[in-house]
Amino acid sequence: MPNLHNHNPPTEGEGFSPEIRSFKLLLVFLLASLLGGLSCVSAVEHRRVADDLKAHRQRDIAQEDQIAQLLEQERNLSQELTVSLEDFEDLRIEHEALEHRANRLEQSELVLSRRLKEQSERLETTRNNLNQAKGEVNRLASTYTTLMADLESEVSSGQIEIEQLREGIRVSVSDEIIFASGSAELDPIGRKVLDKVSQQLLALDHSIEVQGHTDDLGLKASLAERFPSNWELAAARAARVVRLMQEKGIAGERLRVVSFASYRPLVPNDDAESRAQNRRIEIRLKPRSAGGASDPASPDPADGE
Repeated sequence: MPNLHNHNPPTEGEGFSPEIRSFKLLLVFLLASLLGGLSCVSAVEHRRVADDLKAHRQRDIAQEDQIAQLLEQERNLSQELTVSLEDFEDLRIEHEALEHRANRLEQSELVLSRRLKEQSERLETTRNNLNQAKGEVNRLASTYTTLMADLESEVSSGQIEIEQLREGIRVSVSDEIIFASGSAELDPIGRKVLDKVSQQLLALDHSIEVQGHTDDLGLKASLAERFPSNWELAAARAARVVRLMQEKGIAGERLRVVSFASYRPLVPNDDAESRAQNRRIEIRLKPRSAGGASDPASPDPADGE
């Protein structure tokens, strides 16, 4: 009977048929080949992954550099934008100042244009007034010459004085020529003299002031019955002259009566001859104002001449 406990396992190669041993060898070879192939594949993949990681790192670095450049550009652009905005604000302020100045200049131009127009109008008015004044001077000169010729005998005898003033004519007539003695009524000679004067004054446009003057003596009894004082007598005689002028066609708005009584003598009332000179009627021609009449408050341009 065999002894099972003393059985030893077969050594390598023992107890297997040649086919099994060939199979085992083939299996070992295949396994070795498989492990070798796996080892080769892992190394290649490792290198590829490593290269990819390196490329990614390089790209990351490049992107970081690009980002840094972009940030720097952004800072620069931000600074340039700030400067540009400040420049724009300066330009806006300057533009507003220029616009305001332009508006002021435009207003000044309008004011100057208006003033120039007003000055041109005033110059034209002055020129027209000057032409009218020249015409008046010429008419006054003609009237003065005509009056001197018409009243030559009265002027020569000293009964009438005719004087051409700066702005008119003064005709001074003695009371003895135009009024009856002790009366405020015109006598024929006085009416004839005043007719000549009135005909010449019709052609003018001046206002006519008829002034009554007396001497410093009291009134005669015949006159005192009608006139309380020399004021009333002088006024009545001047008014009578004015009424005659109006009857001859001189417009009433051109006429004015003034009484000076004895307070504007030509010469001192020292004797009868001097008093005769002071008793007179003066006819003053004066320029008419824009309203068509002389200004009663204005001083007489002939006073003191």
